[in-house]
Amino acid sequence: DKITRSLFKVPRVKGKTELSESFKKVLLHSYADGYYARRERVDVPQLIVATIQVDDLSREILYDLEVELEEVINVVEWLNIQHRFSEKWRKWRGKAIYKSKGVMNKSMTAQATPLLDRFSHDMTSLARSGLLPPCIGRDREIEETLRIMEGGKNVILSGNPGVGKTSIIEGIAELMASEEVPPVLQDKRLVSLSVASLVGAAGRQGELEGVLLQIINEITRSGNIIVYIDNIQNMVGVSTEGAENLDIAEILANALQKRLFFSIATTTPADFRRYIEKSTALMSVYQKVKVNEPDTNGAIRILEGKAGSIEVKNQIYFSYDAIARTVKLTERYIHERYLPEKAISILEEVGVYARKKRGKNGIVTGEDVAEVLSSKTNVPITKITEKETTKLLNLEQRIHERMVNQEEAVIAVSTALRRARAELRDIRRPIVNLLFLGPTGVGKTELAKTVAEVYFGSETNMIRLDMSEYQEKSSINRLIGAPPGYSGAGQGGFLTEAVRSHPFSLLLLDEIEKAHPDILNIYLQVMDDGRLTDTMGRTIDFTNVILIATSNAGTSMIQDRIKQNVALNKIKEELIEEALKPYFRPEFLNRFDNIVVFRPLSFDHIVQIVDLMLKQVAARLEVKGIKLEATTQAKEELAQAGYDPIYGARPLRRAIQDRVDNALANYLLQGKLNRRDVAVLEPGGVISVRQAPSL
Repeated sequence: DKITRSLFKVPRVKGKTELSESFKKVLLHSYADGYYARRERVDVPQLIVATIQVDDLSREILYDLEVELEEVINVVEWLNIQHRFSEKWRKWRGKAIYKSKGVMNKSMTAQATPLLDRFSHDMTSLARSGLLPPCIGRDREIEETLRIMEGGKNVILSGNPGVGKTSIIEGIAELMASEEVPPVLQDKRLVSLSVASLVGAAGRQGELEGVLLQIINEITRSGNIIVYIDNIQNMVGVSTEGAENLDIAEILANALQKRLFFSIATTTPADFRRYIEKSTALMSVYQKVKVNEPDTNGAIRILEGKAGSIEVKNQIYFSYDAIARTVKLTERYIHERYLPEKAISILEEVGVYARKKRGKNGIVTGEDVAEVLSSKTNVPITKITEKETTKLLNLEQRIHERMVNQEEAVIAVSTALRRARAELRDIRRPIVNLLFLGPTGVGKTELAKTVAEVYFGSETNMIRLDMSEYQEKSSINRLIGAPPGYSGAGQGGFLTEAVRSHPFSLLLLDEIEKAHPDILNIYLQVMDDGRLTDTMGRTIDFTNVILIATSNAGTSMIQDRIKQNVALNKIKEELIEEALKPYFRPEFLNRFDNIVVFRPLSFDHIVQIVDLMLKQVAARLEVKGIKLEATTQAKEELAQAGYDPIYGARPLRRAIQDRVDNALANYLLQGKLNRRDVAVLEPGGVISVRQAPSL
């Protein structure tokens, strides 16, 4: 509508019509785009993109609609992908008519390969039948592979699991099926050889060499086969029992050195370094092609190509927003896997989820993707609902259900969590970095547990480290893993393994002032960069971690200044200027988003904590149908027994366990306390039972 209204505002011209300069630019842009994309013609979608790129008014309309130019380009590319699929299908079917069926080539010179066929499958045959998934966004790698093979060499694709190595092979098979390849590869079969099946079926090692040599002879005699070997590192180290005790990879390499046939192989960067580089034979016959993880837009276009089969399978339709958010959210929240595989996997889950949620022919939205990822990661990703808005705006009240006093600390934590949920934070750093300062037993750890429950859904989503155990420089090995040559090398560190396994969690560093300075440098990097590299070379992501460090440093100053009624902000300034200097460098303290000072607890606060703890006991009894009540004097006695000027409220839990939990347990075991009864905690540690009347 906006475009139509804008067009009517353009003044009409009488007489001869001439093309404006801007329209000429649109035509030129759309033609150039079609030429470089090898399209046969320019269609309306390409004209729309070119218009937006050239015309200021069109860009302003997009801006008003809150649509990015990149989004329009990706949607148009989605249409192009669908068009290319249908065109390729027609071409393949047309050319396949003239191609010999089975193993035979056009000149009828190829020979049967019965043994090879037992341990392989023909990828060009699958491509001719349209059974291979589309290969998108890998033109560079395919062109490089074909160029190397045209020069008479073999290729090994090196890339992390899930980046699309197999897709490149499938793309080459499609080109071979339609004969859009260099002459040296035309009229040939691309055959995938299964090393696992070969080794498993060969039986004794002495038989393995004979089977492999026989397969190589079949390939050589046939003259029309290119061998694809997935995970070629699996061939390295598998030996024969011949006189020379040859590695089967060397047998393959010897055949390739004679240029009897071509081969394409795949491996990971780690396995390339560990196995292939150390094999002189393989390095002499294979040339490496690096396969990188696609960027965001590249991954979106790959998913656009995969979406069709998922739509057909689940009888649903994906919106562009669903595809784009799948890529962007998996990129942000799933770090142990690689694009595009991790995004494809989530898109398949979302398809199943949307079918169950909306039924047949439903539209899958970006919010569906967020809901699936939220359930998998326990991180709030979905749009903030009215119910959650109320919860976020009342975080202080929710935290105070478990916390007594410490109003300033509760406000500081609540505002930090609201910022994080509203995505008003630097996503390259942890969600929030907080330093809690105060005496022992004032609630620092309890507040950390509460934050874990509120933000991540459970206290169990907390990784806790006692930094008093990391006072030696050598203890860094326990955090990030021991280097090669040391005991425990290759096992990973406690910190890095914990965060790698649970990337969405609260990291609690107790008594951080006791850690060695080199240990503090580790956390300085974590707070600054949001990542940490372990001794195995893996980069661990900390951007979805809430980091809270606690410290008793400056406790005496805090207690003295509180008695003098000094404001907490002033106390914090004095702590940073004086009491904290012997423990922490200024650059370390500057990495914290907030330094929170906790007040010492008074006796009245301890009584309130008793009340909270007794509510927890009552909740456990309520499951059994039993109620718990306590007199005011009984609560005060518990507070007196559990209060310590040095340790604060820390002994209180033990006092309640000794005086309340143990007695209740005995009553339950003796049958003195039954369903619908009321247990009353009275002065002197006495528990009376008010028995329920008979039904």
